[in-house]
Amino acid sequence: MSEKKDVPPTILMMELDDDTRPLLKLNLGNWGYHVISALQEEDAIALARGVCDRPDLILLNQVDLPIDEVTNIGRRIRHGAELPTSTPIVVMAERYGEHMEGKDVKVGESEYVTYLEDGEQLMNLLHRLCPV
Repeated sequence: MSEKKDVPPTILMMELDDDTRPLLKLNLGNWGYHVISALQEEDAIALARGVCDRPDLILLNQVDLPIDEVTNIGRRIRHGAELPTSTPIVVMAERYGEHMEGKDVKVGESEYVTYLEDGEQLMNLLHRLCPV
């Protein structure tokens, strides 16, 4: 996590959707985070390695891939960027049944899948994992 109190926590976000990306980045900024945005795994690794304030959390949107594969992408980003294994990875699930809506599920040591009901749920999870 960022050690300086005057520096906001940094989220590395990988979002492919051109319409969603700017809105999500704006919301994360409004919630107190510095956001690094990437479109692909390789870009995310390069960006995370090249910034002064290393990412405190990796945020991925599940798009056309199984959740396990998206989680593995997050792990590869974390490893390739030489981030601590304690760096949380959050996957925003894209498709799910009503019975999962509103749930946050821990799927690994520091990996989570969120089945969003609304933006407040995401904000609460991020603030819990990466306090502002």
